[in-house]
Amino acid sequence: MPNYTFRRAPGDLWRSQYNTEQNLIMINNGHRDFVYASRNRSLKLRYICRLFCKELVQKNFPGESPSELLERMVELSLHAEENLK
Repeated sequence: MPNYTFRRAPGDLWRSQYNTEQNLIMINNGHRDFVYASRNRSLKLRYICRLFCKELVQKNFPGESPSELLERMVELSLHAEENLK
């Protein structure tokens, strides 16, 4: 599993970026969705989980159709969120 860190970039559209060389997911903690999710610990954890799913699916299924990527993301997020504490 990659590690993650935060980078504050309010106003930027990106929510997360995966740096494969460092095996690190950078999360934009200035994005309005992150700010919104941060008002509740459980919501914030689920939001970060979804960002991980997005980045891992993009990385592991290059060249797949957008429809297939979305299906994989739903699959992964279901299993990941089941194990959140």
